[in-house]
Amino acid sequence: MQLFIVRKNLTFFSVLIITATSCIKVLASSYTLLPSDDGYVLPNGNSSSGGYLLVGANGWDGIVKFGLSPVKGTVTQAVLSVNPYGLPLWGNPIDVYGYGTQIGNLDASDYHAGTYLGSWTLPDLGFGQDAYFDVTSLFSSLNASYAAFDLRSGGVDVLSSLGKNYGHPSELTITTIPEPSITALTGLGFLFLSVQRKIFAAR
Repeated sequence: MQLFIVRKNLTFFSVLIITATSCIKVLASSYTLLPSDDGYVLPNGNSSSGGYLLVGANGWDGIVKFGLSPVKGTVTQAVLSVNPYGLPLWGNPIDVYGYGTQIGNLDASDYHAGTYLGSWTLPDLGFGQDAYFDVTSLFSSLNASYAAFDLRSGGVDVLSSLGKNYGHPSELTITTIPEPSITALTGLGFLFLSVQRKIFAAR
């Protein structure tokens, strides 16, 4: 009889945890962000925005920045997308560097900035087609107003931007789950203690 009560309470608590986890998944949010600025920065520090997102063999760093103010909760996935404005794309693969910044516009500090996130091998893209690269790792410790990406290659890629695009510029798609509230955590704590008391009482 005591064993049955213990199992019953443990089962109830397990169902509670599964239910709470399911609720968090249901409350997950998705954000598709457009750049705050994009373009390229030269080795001498000169920057250009309003034109193309240009990645070049002559030391041109393609830079794209996204404001994070709309994003709420813990980031579980982040994906950067680009599409061509000029074909063919001669610079493949693209090396992707990511960093946080408080500056939403391009400036000299963006040249060769960021931590290496990986090598992005672009598929055979046509106009209006997107390529996707997972940048979730950048958000594990990011504490900044803007997420920025420095794109580098050994060739020349002319990519869509805010000023020049066939439909849309680069995008950053972020999925989040809400931060657990103090009230919810307190409630779960009291419930856990209540179940524990019942288990010990049943012994």
